[in-house]
Amino acid sequence: MLGTFIEIVLPVFLMAGIGIILRKARQVPTGPVSQVTLYVFSPCLVFHSLSNTALSTGDLGSIAGFTITLAVLTYPLSHIATRILKLDRETQSGFMLTTLFMNSGNYGLPMALFAFGQAGLDRAIVYFVTQATLAGTVAVFVASRSQLDIRSALTAVFKMPLVYASLAGVAANLFNMEMPQTISEPIRILGAAAVPSMLMVLGLQIGEKFSLEQTRALIATCFIRLIISGGIAYALTIPFGFTGLSQQVLIVMASMPTAVVTIILATEFKAKPTFVTNAVVLSTFGSLVTLTVLISIVKEVL
Repeated sequence: MLGTFIEIVLPVFLMAGIGIILRKARQVPTGPVSQVTLYVFSPCLVFHSLSNTALSTGDLGSIAGFTITLAVLTYPLSHIATRILKLDRETQSGFMLTTLFMNSGNYGLPMALFAFGQAGLDRAIVYFVTQATLAGTVAVFVASRSQLDIRSALTAVFKMPLVYASLAGVAANLFNMEMPQTISEPIRILGAAAVPSMLMVLGLQIGEKFSLEQTRALIATCFIRLIISGGIAYALTIPFGFTGLSQQVLIVMASMPTAVVTIILATEFKAKPTFVTNAVVLSTFGSLVTLTVLISIVKEVL
């Protein structure tokens, strides 16, 4: 287990730590780094991985279906928790955001690469693209509650280059399309920059102030996000027929801390952004322990 921490989890946190230091010491803005990562590096990584993956179209569809089903099953559990905690309407929305949407991109992809190699990253990317689509639609609905705008949500999703990069990557793989090296090599190199830049963005974003407020709700959201979600994921892998590496990757991805994008949505729709920010920070640091244990277990047992 110590080996898992030193070889997999710690390197991820050290790279993110550079972003935290830059944020604290130099007040480096997150925006430009985040935009380059979102609009250039990430789409290149997604396209390169999906176009070269050994996964079948059936595997791709199964992973996407698994990701959606996990969100569907987590929703009622989170809703029940908000009732037990007697949260007000705004905090309910914030709580739901923090439990439903995990950081499968900035944090999950680097972790999958370090823990499971390129084959694991290929599977994690399919999970990430599906989760990103959910974050662009369902997360908006959860955040806004009574201010839903379906057209705006869908428009935002289809403005994201990740959607087109994933479709193009699957098509290129399906039809065995060969790209000239003058195009494929720049895409590969730009995609390789995605993992370190994602961790840099994560560090810059969690380098904000943190305060312990609504402690019971924070502990509950971290428990659901880091532990319960992984248990649900394990149960789901059985009917979906996942075994071996696919099962390991999906369980770990489902146990990632709260997605940073939830802070943006909570701020936009007044869904207790302070609570959501605290949940992101606390769950991210809590995952130091939970992911170390989980990765060790799935690699040993599954």
